[in-house]
Amino acid sequence: MQDSTTLTITDESGFLGIVNPDKYNSFFSEDWQLSQLFKHFVGEMNNDNLILWSTGSENIWTVNFVNKPSKKKSYREFYKTLEVTNGKIVLTNYEDLTMAAQYRDEKIPAKQHADLSIDLDNGRHEFQIRQFFDPEDDNYGLEGKVSFEIVIQKDPTRKELQPIDKVFWQTS
Repeated sequence: MQDSTTLTITDESGFLGIVNPDKYNSFFSEDWQLSQLFKHFVGEMNNDNLILWSTGSENIWTVNFVNKPSKKKSYREFYKTLEVTNGKIVLTNYEDLTMAAQYRDEKIPAKQHADLSIDLDNGRHEFQIRQFFDPEDDNYGLEGKVSFEIVIQKDPTRKELQPIDKVFWQTS
C-alpha cells in the first residue's frame, strides 16, 4: 500500500465496510430478515473476511487509508483484523452488501464501486478504524474533510480475544 490512499463512497444507510472480496461469502438468502443478515455479517467478521461499522448517519464519506495514524484526534475508534488473500481489499457500503446478500449474481465489489480497492500484500492485517466526527453534532461540517481514517498494519500485534457479537458502533 502507498503511504496514503483516499477514497470517497456514498452511504444511504449509515454503514460502511471493508471486505476481502476473494473470501467474503456475499450471497446469504433471497428472503432474509434483517436480524439474520446482521448475524451473517458478524459471522463473516469473525472469519476475518469483513469489517463493518455504523457511521452514525448517512452521507458521502471521504475515507483515508494510511500506514500510520495522523495526529488528528478521533471521536471514536476500534481495531479489527482482516485476512487478505488476493492482493486487495474493497471499501463498500450497506447497499452493496445487501444486494450481494440477496442476489447470487451480485458481487462485492459492486460494479459502481469496483474502483474502491486498496492493494495489499496477502496475509493478516490489523485495521484501526478512526472516526473524526460526532454523528450527533449537526454543526460538524463534513464536506471536503476526511471522515474516517483507516490505519493498516501487516502482521498484527493485537489478537482477537473474543468473537465479535455485533457490528461495530451499531446501537440497535
